[in-house]
This record gives sequence, structure tokens and C-alpha cells, in this order.
Amino acid sequence: MIFQPDRYLLKKQVKELSHFIKGHVLDIGSGPNGGRYKNFFSGNDYITLDINPDYSPDIVGSALKIPAANDSFDGVVCFQVLDDLKNPAQAVEEMRRVLKPGGHGLISVPQSNELHDEPHDYWRFTKYGIEVLLSEAELEIIKILPRGGFWTLRAQNTARYFIDLLGLYRHKILGRLLNPFFLICGLISIWLDTTDKSKANRKHTLGWIVLFKKPI
Repeated sequence: MIFQPDRYLLKKQVKELSHFIKGHVLDIGSGPNGGRYKNFFSGNDYITLDINPDYSPDIVGSALKIPAANDSFDGVVCFQVLDDLKNPAQAVEEMRRVLKPGGHGLISVPQSNELHDEPHDYWRFTKYGIEVLLSEAELEIIKILPRGGFWTLRAQNTARYFIDLLGLYRHKILGRLLNPFFLICGLISIWLDTTDKSKANRKHTLGWIVLFKKPI
């Protein structure tokens, strides 16, 4: 595994906010291995949904048309998925539909990211864009937090550039040799973001994590 600030910070944020998501929980676009963040929601009835049957999700289906009844989940989570959907607003409406009144949702989106999963990479979101998506679905935003700043964005882009340039996921030995460099640069960048309180730094971020609630 190659250290990437984006993944490190996202896992940290999910862990910090996971206690809001309780009960019967749906992970929308969970991906392989039962969901990358499943361990943060232990003790809940955690249901995975993905359109790819090869991932062996609990439910095979699309985020744009979730095969579940209205008001059927206490919580929903959706991490780094909306940017890969042609109609993210429709997916947010579906989250609202399957979420029980008073239930909470936790989603993350990128603001700055390399092209990935081509040609199914459609969107990037500013804070204001994701606020519009949720408000138009009549969902109440409780918290919206940035994921890093200028320095972590630079470190993340550097890591992704060399991962793609050198094929580090394929050449695992080379990846292991270079990982200490990415780790040191990444941790320094995270520290720099915590000390840089400038307005200039706040104009840059990797993405956003949003905690929201369906009104009763």
C-alpha cells in the first residue's frame, strides 16, 4: 500500500464521524471487500450496495435507483462515489428516499483529483456545490469539513503522478521502495496544513466530507 494523504485523511474523518451513523446502515457504492470503511461501523447492521456483482455486495444495484423501500435505513454512507455518477443529484435524492426521518448520512466527495475510472469520471465538487445538492434534496447539513489544504493537495498529486507514471500498483517492489518517500512527504504536508492558517491555504482542498440528516 502506497501512502496517500487523501486516503489517510478520509479514513481519519470517517472514524471521527462514524458514531453518528447507527442501526441499519447502507453503504452506497461500497466497492470490494465488504466496504473499505466497514470496520468503523462495527456493531451496526451494515449492508453494502454496489453495481458490480464481482464485489459480492449484499445488494447488487445502482446508486441512481436503490432497490430498497422508502424510509428503510437508519443511516447511509457514500464515499467517493458521486463524482463517478452521471446524475449525482438523483443519487442524493435516492439517499433521502431510503433514509428514515431523523436518520443520518455521511458522504465524501473530491474537489481536486486526478482522472480515474475513465470514462466514468464526471464531476468535482466545491463546498458550495455539495451544499446545493443536499439542500435541493431537503437534507439538513450538520457538518461539512475540508480534507486537507494546499500542502496535502500538492503531496497527493505528487503521489498519484508517480503511481501512474511508474505503475507502482503493478510494480509492487518498486512501490515498497518508494513508499517511505511518499509517507514522509505526506505527513509533512499534513503538518504544514495544520500550521498554515492563511486564507490562501483554505482555498485549496482535496475534497469534503459531509454529515447530514433527513428532517423528521
